[in-house]
Amino acid sequence: MEEIENQIEILITEDGSSSLRRKDLQEGYHSTFGAIAESRHIFIEAGLRKVGKLPEINILEIGFGTGLNAILTIEFANKENQSINYQTIEKYPLKKDIISQLNYGEILHLEEEFDKMHKFSWNETNELNPYFTIHKIDKPAEEIVYPKDFFHLIYFDAFAPQFEEKLWRKEVFENLFLSLKKGGILVTYCCKGEVKRMLKSSGFDIEKLPGPKGKREILRAIKS
Repeated sequence: MEEIENQIEILITEDGSSSLRRKDLQEGYHSTFGAIAESRHIFIEAGLRKVGKLPEINILEIGFGTGLNAILTIEFANKENQSINYQTIEKYPLKKDIISQLNYGEILHLEEEFDKMHKFSWNETNELNPYFTIHKIDKPAEEIVYPKDFFHLIYFDAFAPQFEEKLWRKEVFENLFLSLKKGGILVTYCCKGEVKRMLKSSGFDIEKLPGPKGKREILRAIKS
């Protein structure tokens, strides 16, 4: 993990929000056109908002990364008075010195929540506030046994297939399909043909949606 940390650099994206870039992969964690704008478009608007109001929404995130999707979900939960149970997977958690340089909490006026969320222990369930409970898991996502018919929504936000090949396999999507409730949604930024084919063959109905700035399309997959 230390080798990976040495390859990470901080950058500011077009909407003023920070992001990270892996120099060794030549790959960013978010769009340079706007980290917050991109994540909100894909995961909140195309995903969470489509779930509808429920007593509690169970969310699984593949790729915790900087915690941006999580803090945007906290913002949603607070504004909508929506109870959310959030489980997130990250094989290589970032260190505190990198997290401390990210400005999402400041921009969203959720500094305390962002800091608290990152300080929570891994592999334990923690209540952030009455609306949001989080369980962070630091294991390879492809090795985890997920509960059946449990999640309403999956954020699939792993690094691109050429960098995380093990995560973009049919057996992974089959397991995720089984973990979703009927009518459950999976959203991802990746719209490659091979990904669409794997999602379809795993049982999903898929639809292409307009992407955020700088990206033509994204994918939403539904367990019909």
